[in-house]
Amino acid sequence: MRKRALLLTTLLSLAACSGQAITGLDQALYNAAYSGAATFQYPITNANIPTSSSPLRFSMALSQLGQNFTGTFLLADSTTGRPIYSGSVTGKTTNTGADLTFVVPAPCPGTLYGSFAVADAELTGSVTGRDCNSTGNGGDVKITFTNLVRH
Repeated sequence: MRKRALLLTTLLSLAACSGQAITGLDQALYNAAYSGAATFQYPITNANIPTSSSPLRFSMALSQLGQNFTGTFLLADSTTGRPIYSGSVTGKTTNTGADLTFVVPAPCPGTLYGSFAVADAELTGSVTGRDCNSTGNGGDVKITFTNLVRH
């Protein structure tokens, strides 16, 4: 049994030092902060949310234990740095990335569900759901993030 454990530890150490791209299966992948470009669709016109031409920045700070992770997310106007939408994130790793849930707190609570994929150490995905302003007639909130890089 000891030899098996030593062999497994050695193989994991070699894989970690090999310089290979990370995948959704890597255990410590989500013990990090990620950020990158994003788009945001909101069901109503809101003066606090920039127009679609404004560049948006999405970030997540995650902590992983086994296949599960928790953390926070923030969507901000990348020109001004002004926060637009934020909350907590929970998720579970998959073979290609992770399934996740975003929870937005009061004053306009909501829940969004989605997933992301990992390619070349970058996360790309989206979440869709409702908050207090969603209409129910295709009026869902949607955040799409692309090529989030690890910091």
